[in-house]
Amino acid sequence: MLSDDPLLDGALSEVERARLSALLDGLRDQGADTGELAGLVERLLETLTDVELLYTSVLEHSTGMENELSAQNERITGLMDNMRRYLSHQLFQLIVGGQVDASTRHRRRRLTIFFSDLVGFTALTDSVEAEVLAEMLNSYLDRMAAIAIRWGGTIDKFIGDAVMVFFGDSDDADPADEALRCVRMALEMQTSMEDLQEGWRRLGIVQPLRTRMGINTGHCTVGNFGSEHRMDYTVVGGQVNVASRLEGLAPPGGVLISGATHALVRDAVECVQRGTVQVKGVHQPIETWEVVGLLSEQPTSGALAELEQGGFALESLRFDPEQTTAIQRAELERLLKRALSLLER
Repeated sequence: MLSDDPLLDGALSEVERARLSALLDGLRDQGADTGELAGLVERLLETLTDVELLYTSVLEHSTGMENELSAQNERITGLMDNMRRYLSHQLFQLIVGGQVDASTRHRRRRLTIFFSDLVGFTALTDSVEAEVLAEMLNSYLDRMAAIAIRWGGTIDKFIGDAVMVFFGDSDDADPADEALRCVRMALEMQTSMEDLQEGWRRLGIVQPLRTRMGINTGHCTVGNFGSEHRMDYTVVGGQVNVASRLEGLAPPGGVLISGATHALVRDAVECVQRGTVQVKGVHQPIETWEVVGLLSEQPTSGALAELEQGGFALESLRFDPEQTTAIQRAELERLLKRALSLLER
């Protein structure tokens, strides 16, 4: 070994150490004073020691910063996941993208507003254990939220079992397309109830629960409302009240839409007219229509076949008040009315 210091040995390659040893031996053989060289080597060792300490310190600091950065990333990911649960999918994306701040900015938009609630849920709360009720309600809201997001709706809020969703708040929104998306969302929600009911029966909830829905289209104010301590991204206006009123009037298992919404979707959605209603704060009566289904999916040709010269063939129909949904009831009504109109010619 060239020296007793492993740092010096580690700083030189094997060839360099051999060469340095040979040079020192040559100097000694010539009787040269190697004290000055020893001093230089000593200073070199001190410098190398300082470099080693600096390197170790930087390495430890870098590792500490890396660990702290990793912990911060985990905390941010957790906060983002929590924020995602409390905000609508669209609003979450806008905030994360820096397109929305917490200022009280508002704008007018032609929106389609949706309300729904579970008929019989309030009575159920008094007869079911809290844990079972929570599992049942969470499964319902989770399914409704997933469907709303899939159709591009903004989930405004959950109020117990009630759900409020709106469509059309983006700058490039097409009112007719947004209204149709909303109706299709409602139909999918109704269809999903059968599967949900099956799961609830396994929880011991045997009472039949149906959801009623109301939809309206009109100009509303959308934006951030609240105080400097608490903000909600929501919609306000008389048209919101109309949608809420229609939901209250809808039959269990049915979807009731306003005339304004019907005008936008009538070429794609089969509806039955249900008369007019007066809504507080709205001067004109509101025309109402009950949704039967999508026109492209109606079983008209199979249930009612119109023949030449005004005749028709009507298949055997079955009506069970306990099992028939509001949408199925409306379809039966439509078919029978059509058959009667052919008879009266």
